[in-house]
Amino acid sequence: MPVVNVLNFKIKIIMNKTTKVYLVQFLCFAALFLTLRFLITYFELFSGIWIPLVSGVITIFLAPQFKVFNIDGKETVYMAWIFSKKGRPVKWL
Repeated sequence: MPVVNVLNFKIKIIMNKTTKVYLVQFLCFAALFLTLRFLITYFELFSGIWIPLVSGVITIFLAPQFKVFNIDGKETVYMAWIFSKKGRPVKWL
C-alpha cells in the first residue's frame, strides 16, 4: 500500500499591516464619531444636518492617525494624535 502524503495547509496572512491600520483607524473614527453624535443629540446642542456635520468635523481633529513605515526593511506602525507632539510606534499592530 502506498503512503499517502498529507498536505500541510498553512494559513496565509490575509491582512497585512496596512490593512490592519486602515481598519483600526476606521474603528477609532467611528467610535469617536458615534460618541460625539450621541452627546450632541443628548444635550440638544444642534438640530438637523448640523449634528453629523459638527460631530464629523470634531472627530477629524480628535481621531488618532495611524501610518505604516518601512524602517530597515521592517514595517513599523506609528500613531500620531493631536495631543502628542511626535508620532509614537505602536507595538500591538
